Amino acid sequence: MIQHSNPLTEEEVEGYRERGFLVQEAVFSPAEVEVLKRHAQAEFDLDSPRRTFEEGTDVVRGVHGSHLCDEFFADFVRVPQLLLVARQLLAADVYVHQFKINAKRAFKGEVWEWHQDFIYWHLEDGMPQPEALSAAVFLDDVTEFNGPLIFIPGSQDAGIINVDAREEGWQSTLTADLKYALTSETLQTLANENGLVAPKGVKGSVLWFHCNIAHGSAPNMSPFDRRLLLVTYNNVDNAPAEGAGSRPDWLSNRSSAALEVVDGDPLSRTAVDVGA
Repeated sequence: MIQHSNPLTEEEVEGYRERGFLVQEAVFSPAEVEVLKRHAQAEFDLDSPRRTFEEGTDVVRGVHGSHLCDEFFADFVRVPQLLLVARQLLAADVYVHQFKINAKRAFKGEVWEWHQDFIYWHLEDGMPQPEALSAAVFLDDVTEFNGPLIFIPGSQDAGIINVDAREEGWQSTLTADLKYALTSETLQTLANENGLVAPKGVKGSVLWFHCNIAHGSAPNMSPFDRRLLLVTYNNVDNAPAEGAGSRPDWLSNRSSAALEVVDGDPLSRTAVDVGA
């Protein structure tokens, strides 16, 4: 059952519905972010098929599914700072459909092409409707210099934008050349109508965004890392049907049981363990 606790104001909810994104400044403290970063680095260092790399290098670009393999992240996706907001914005009980940590390293982080998220979850995983959203927790200060996400505000109202797949197979959903990248003609039309915006904030901030908003990011040419921890929450009634999709669990979570707020504070519980 949904817990009727609404951390966002009506104005914040309305702003999210209109623009397709919302920034909450400094949700997590600097000490809490250090705990998150240490656990994220442990995932980057772990030899696992869940990792992806910048093309032609040994630089980790991202890692998926940590909440299925690490007790800390399994608890973190249920902290009230995230779970209660996800429930409020989706007006539903939720589960985590996908979890990933993206690392756009200083001088080395390459482009994320323009795309929508829902087309992957719909075509690859069988998610019926665009009733999902993502929370991007800033593990570093996100500025105009280190490759922030760029959105076309309001583009979620265009619905799913059908594009031809570049390659076959689920493995192509992880490559730098995105399988369902948006065309320049589509982007020109959307940007002419709605403009562009690059939400920024200090580390510990949380950026919420709709699964159908058009977004991408430029290479990180700065000397500053830009790491994001991304949690995708989906309405439990919008879960893919049993047997749908072929991607592994760490890309498309098959357990759609409604999440409950974690007992206690995992960031405080592990602070001693990681030396924060």
